[in-house]
Amino acid sequence: MTTLLELPRSRGLADLDVVAAEWETFLAYMADSWEPGMHVANIGPTGEGKTTVNVGLLGQRDYVLALDPKGEDDTLEASGWTRVGRIPGEHMPYWSDDARKWRRIWQDIAEGRPARVIVGGPADSEDADTRLIDLMHRSISFARYSKGWTLYVDEFELMSSQRMFGLGPPVERMLISARRAKTSVVTSYQAAAWVSKHATRQARFAIMYATGDRDMIKNVASSMGRDWQVLAEAVDELDPFYVLVIPRGKNGGPMILTTARPIN
Repeated sequence: MTTLLELPRSRGLADLDVVAAEWETFLAYMADSWEPGMHVANIGPTGEGKTTVNVGLLGQRDYVLALDPKGEDDTLEASGWTRVGRIPGEHMPYWSDDARKWRRIWQDIAEGRPARVIVGGPADSEDADTRLIDLMHRSISFARYSKGWTLYVDEFELMSSQRMFGLGPPVERMLISARRAKTSVVTSYQAAAWVSKHATRQARFAIMYATGDRDMIKNVASSMGRDWQVLAEAVDELDPFYVLVIPRGKNGGPMILTTARPIN
């Protein structure tokens, strides 16, 4: 088991159940602790680096299907993962770009290499939006029935809201039942009050970003079996682009302070 670092006494977290870890140490810890079938929830405002954190975290898994409901997200694109606009099960002409990409993906899997795939397309018209919603729905079903994938649901509020994509139920079904299939779900959203509570209730780890929203902190603490006042104290100490990783339950281990950004 990877050993986490002692928290420097100069910070205001010394008396809380928090340890610090360099990013690479944290990733090694997650490689040991985050088993297939366990879920992760990311909760924090836009611009705090959720996608950067998740790209690093998902790099610990060999088979990743990352859903891009925003339409060609630049930060997700920077991962270098393969982007497709179609999913197996729908018509793809044999020599189309998507068909060629999927042949390479299947070959990589067959030969024991990782396969990390971004699924998404443009969202620049009503027709494109309709196509994108259908693609997201197909992708969730594909991950569920193919088994073994880690599904990344970026902007879960956008995906789950009945006023937007309305795809909350199929994601919730995976959160509840995917453990047997060894399928992990990683969700990312701005506030726990705006999405299904299953995202945090079924998570083995929650990752919080700097926020002063006490209702959000209370919701996460309740779902993760933590004292909300202790969690609030810890979150209040977060510098920009630092995160607090919260294992489920008081016996799940200490909370972890880390950052995916280089520290000068």
